[in-house]
Amino acid sequence: MITYSPAMSSRAPRPEVQRLVTAVLTALLTVLALGLAGAAPAKAAVDYTQGITATGSGSVQIWFKPTTPASLVDVHYLSPSAGQQNFRMTNNAGTWQQNVSSLPNGFTLEYWFTYEKGGPLYDTPHFTYTVGTGQGGGGGGTGSFPITFQNNTRGTYANSQIYVTVLGQVTPGQWSYMKSDGTMTHISHLDANAPGHLTKNGVNYPNMSFTLAQSGTSVPSPTSIRGGRIYVSLGSPLYIPVSPDDQGWGGPDLRNPNDPNTDVYYDWYEYTYVFGQVAFGGNTTQVDQFGFPMTSRLTQTSSGYDTTRGITLTRAQVMSQYAASVGTAFKPLQNAYRIIAPRSSNSFLAGGSQANHLESTIDQTWSYYSAHPFELTRLGETFTGQVSGTTLTFTKNGAGPYTLHKPSSPDVMACAGALASGSDPEKQLGAEFCAAFNRGVALDTSAWYTPSTYYNGGVKNDYAAFMHTVGLDQRAYAFPYDDINDQSSVQILSNANPPTGLTLGIGW
Repeated sequence: MITYSPAMSSRAPRPEVQRLVTAVLTALLTVLALGLAGAAPAKAAVDYTQGITATGSGSVQIWFKPTTPASLVDVHYLSPSAGQQNFRMTNNAGTWQQNVSSLPNGFTLEYWFTYEKGGPLYDTPHFTYTVGTGQGGGGGGTGSFPITFQNNTRGTYANSQIYVTVLGQVTPGQWSYMKSDGTMTHISHLDANAPGHLTKNGVNYPNMSFTLAQSGTSVPSPTSIRGGRIYVSLGSPLYIPVSPDDQGWGGPDLRNPNDPNTDVYYDWYEYTYVFGQVAFGGNTTQVDQFGFPMTSRLTQTSSGYDTTRGITLTRAQVMSQYAASVGTAFKPLQNAYRIIAPRSSNSFLAGGSQANHLESTIDQTWSYYSAHPFELTRLGETFTGQVSGTTLTFTKNGAGPYTLHKPSSPDVMACAGALASGSDPEKQLGAEFCAAFNRGVALDTSAWYTPSTYYNGGVKNDYAAFMHTVGLDQRAYAFPYDDINDQSSVQILSNANPPTGLTLGIGW
């Protein structure tokens, strides 16, 4: 039987993914009117032709003609006043049509399609059309960018042994996966029994992976993807079930000893990007585990952005240095396949052998702020308050009062529970406390934004401390709120235009 764990299900984003999306949205620019009137007409794909025909002042008809008859075609477009609109198109003798009106002259209409072909559903790139000029821009060159994979395993794994699994929401609310040619296809539980499906331990799974030998070393990114995961696995594909309603998928579950990916080497990169709306934001991550070293180089020539994040040490170096540097409680997190993060290990969660690992420093901190005022100033905001019993009552910039309840050690390791509930100010301060406890500086708020004081001693998250020592520029995403004070491996562009490229290095 397949169990869909809420913690690992794709239905609810993890805290760090939510924070990444929020951070990316802060980089949102109003660039829908990008002046694309002079762009070349949209190029037809092999599967279809498409376009827009003006039908009057401010009115157009969007059309889509598949080369293979389709049972349905949906059009999605961005309205100038109501945001994204989604319609089932009308089939007129094999050409699917949708009328749109009340468009201002000069408005650049962004639109894309979902169409059925032979059962599966496919998403097209995004296209643009400038109202009143009749000019359109094609997909691919108007928002996509290449994702390049570098095999840096030094001969340990051939390209035919390196598997890539890309999952994300191309259409909001609907999960898709990438095929080897870069096209995105809606997930389907029926694929578990389709030709070419995967089987492990007597259970069938959809085959949603491709090798670098099949795809080449570069694939195009979708022009729109939210909650994107680029899994890389070595020597084996990933075994990922799809829920019967096709609305979710079960990622590798490190807390389940019977998970089919327990004996698979894997790691991943995560990103969100919507051309013209949401600036690219992505990161390497060790929030759940370290499988093998990965690097990510993100470039955008027009803005001069060029950064590389990740780990360049060999896997053997990382594994040996970890074993030599962490405390006794953290050593069992390491096995032959990976190093598991505390928040993904049963031993550090409620009922586990290390469930009270941070209890002493939490008690000490709450006791201190019972006898002393609490004050934290950061990013132009000031939180003040005091602890009474198990509750910190505080104000933010004079507004409130708000409350933050005393967290448990599992709350801190997972940045959950008491540290991730309540109103926005309560969640904000909960995130700050989560970072401070993990970094071992909770008792002194003057140290919360001083990286040189992090992980210097006492009770802390040894796993996170170590991951920052091996990450380039000492950056890592080793716990869910590791981006506080810009310590994570996140890469965010300042505009919603496509990157020039994303290069993922796969090490060993």
